[in-house]
Amino acid sequence: MSLMKRWQRVLIGTAAIVLLVGVTGCSDSTDPSDDGTLRLTMVDAPVPIPDVEAIDITFSSVLVHQTSDAELGDANWHVLMDDLLPAEDRTFNLLELVNGNFAEVGEIDLEPGHYSQIRIIIDSATITVAGETTDLFIMSGDTSGVKLTKAFDIEPNTITELIVDFDAGQSVWESPPGSGSYQLQPTLRLEAVIVSGSISGTVTPLNIDAMVIAYEAGTETVITSTYVDTLSGDYMLIPLLAGTYDLMAVAADHDTAYEMGVVVTAETDTGDHDFTLTPIGGF
Repeated sequence: MSLMKRWQRVLIGTAAIVLLVGVTGCSDSTDPSDDGTLRLTMVDAPVPIPDVEAIDITFSSVLVHQTSDAELGDANWHVLMDDLLPAEDRTFNLLELVNGNFAEVGEIDLEPGHYSQIRIIIDSATITVAGETTDLFIMSGDTSGVKLTKAFDIEPNTITELIVDFDAGQSVWESPPGSGSYQLQPTLRLEAVIVSGSISGTVTPLNIDAMVIAYEAGTETVITSTYVDTLSGDYMLIPLLAGTYDLMAVAADHDTAYEMGVVVTAETDTGDHDFTLTPIGGF
């Protein structure tokens, strides 16, 4: 599955008209030329497991419905991704989807109207730690699927772009600790491009396995996080709703650094939020 590096291309280059809470209403038109397009992309927050090298998730299918309480056996599901695709086109390494990288899950033409549910069915998952790949035990999402109920509207002749943040940091853990056995409890959030922005910057020194974490301003609520690129020191936190955030940069054996009150604007990358971490006991 191809990765896209340029987040600004999504924010600026896509004519997306999306609201997290849409206005109820549907078009009476059934002319296919009046259809809109739903495009779904995916990013990730990193998983805090030492020596983790890959987390590969294979989707079975991704479905869309206009009703938030629709079940899988109900009618009128729309298939955004199906299991007829080769497995490699349905498999995503979550650890690659950071710092502005994202994967295109799929897109579909839909009749204009109000939609309330996306359902992601997970086929299988593996984790690679210290060179050894093992199956992830999936606690949910393999049969009934992971249900996302953020509402959105499809407008005629318009691309509506949504971003799934598959938060590996909250989804994967070793159980019991030290056993080498890992579990997956999928934790996903859905955001809309038009109301989302990003924060970027650098962390130095390089090659210290630093991480930057965004908190809801004035709280201890983690919104998202990302590892810093070891070669360039660059990082990017996405997607973030327009609002105010506190940032924390951390790395082992280094003092933690903070920046408070960073304002994010929709469709904009808020850049130049740089950190220099000092070795503990150093100068």
